[in-house]
Amino acid sequence: MTKPLNYSKIIVATLLVGLGFYLVSNVNHFISIPYIGYFSLLIFGTIAYSLVFGFKAYEKLYQKPVQFWKNFIKYFLIAQLFSFVLGILIVAITHTHKGNPAADNPIWFFFLIMPFALIGEELFSIYFYDLFKLKASPLVANILVSIIFGLIHYWTYFNGSILLTILQVIALQGSARFWFNRSYEQSNSILTSFAVHYLFDLAGFMLSFLLH
Repeated sequence: MTKPLNYSKIIVATLLVGLGFYLVSNVNHFISIPYIGYFSLLIFGTIAYSLVFGFKAYEKLYQKPVQFWKNFIKYFLIAQLFSFVLGILIVAITHTHKGNPAADNPIWFFFLIMPFALIGEELFSIYFYDLFKLKASPLVANILVSIIFGLIHYWTYFNGSILLTILQVIALQGSARFWFNRSYEQSNSILTSFAVHYLFDLAGFMLSFLLH
């Protein structure tokens, strides 16, 4: 990552990541295969990261995590705590809170499809995180990525108010992303951030499933 930046590759890779995100919700306009969109970020994120950082760096993302269980438990609990506290504050401030429509999927979705979707989200986030770290500190890079991650959930959680939706997604999805990134940084592996992200989302979806 110390070699000179190739801005042409960065532009192409960023467009590919954007395309992957677009296809998550819109691929069925082109290909009528159920759930295929959930794989798009995994595919395009892999290509984008490899294009900018090299395939060896991409492979290194999946290396054995440093202190996996310590980082997994620590950042999962912190993310849950922040989500709980901020969730209460958001509801108190906005008097509204829209859930993720993915919760309406059949139970098998969360074990057979969601893992691929979330590893795609990890690649999306870590692509930008490692990219921003080339010019900024890890903290600044993390904050920027967390804001971006929150904003890409805008339409998923749109509650009728632009401002309140932005507040919700940055406070909830953005803050969770901050701790997912920290788990990646501390463990030197995407496997940790994926595990934290997966259990975090699974817990939320299962709670919603049980309440219904």
